[in-house]
Amino acid sequence: MASDDDPGHAALAAIDRALQHRPEKDGTDFSTAAKQLARLRDTMIAHHRAAPPSDAQRERLMRLNAILSVVMGGHFPLGSIPWHEIELARGWLAELLAADRSPPYQPVGLSAPRDQA
Repeated sequence: MASDDDPGHAALAAIDRALQHRPEKDGTDFSTAAKQLARLRDTMIAHHRAAPPSDAQRERLMRLNAILSVVMGGHFPLGSIPWHEIELARGWLAELLAADRSPPYQPVGLSAPRDQA
């Protein structure tokens, strides 16, 4: 089980649970996923405000916003639940987390050790 201290992986686990329950919708799993994605996004935004973001960080935030939008569309669908899109968003989130091998953000003024740069 993902830790609440790791919102990205907590969101991923919640999306996985939601997908396991299909075709039934488990609103709790969608709510948890949305909450954790918003926490991750808030962390990114706070970092962007503390230091000028790189193009890669801006792209990461845009991708995260897209994932959150899809999850919200599953939580509050206008018609049937878009399960295929939820699966795609799950994959995008997994890729986003896997591509970020180092901690997502370091406090401003600290740099990564040379062997991780």
